[in-house]
Amino acid sequence: MSITDSPVFVFKFLSLAFAYPNQAFLPELKRTADKISGNTAPFYALIAAFEKEEEEILQAEYTRLFINGYPHTPCPPYESVYLEKRMLGEASVNVQAIYREWEITVDTGLTDHIATEFEFLSFLASASSLKPVAKAASDASEHFMNEHLNRWLPQFTADLKTAAALDAYMLLGSLLERSLANFI
Repeated sequence: MSITDSPVFVFKFLSLAFAYPNQAFLPELKRTADKISGNTAPFYALIAAFEKEEEEILQAEYTRLFINGYPHTPCPPYESVYLEKRMLGEASVNVQAIYREWEITVDTGLTDHIATEFEFLSFLASASSLKPVAKAASDASEHFMNEHLNRWLPQFTADLKTAAALDAYMLLGSLLERSLANFI
């Protein structure tokens, strides 16, 4: 059974879920979850897990997992780090080229960030519903998933599920795993 039939909003939700948890974080997740159809229980369970924690605790865990954990960052959310063990590697250059094909500009430091890649998939899923570009968007989405996300997200997801100290981020890892199985 599919997790949902709303890839536009699933990808948007996943993009937002990897944003820094500030005051806008939960309201944006809720607004996006409200647009998802199909099995929404995992999305609302994740929101509930985030709501259980104080904002400062979420921020500390986000920082430890994704920005600068000690002695190392367990889940750097960048494709080039997973594939090449460095920031702004060839993977980042390749992703930037794909964005340019769709006339999308992204700050260099965020090009291959997980949130940016999911935002791009959300854009492509939306474009897939527009007759003039539907085939090109669908093909681009499949290519992007195969050549980029499939190459690093399975390991990232495993690392997140192992390294997360808060239920919210463990659930995010599980939701990511389910979403990968359904869409990627």
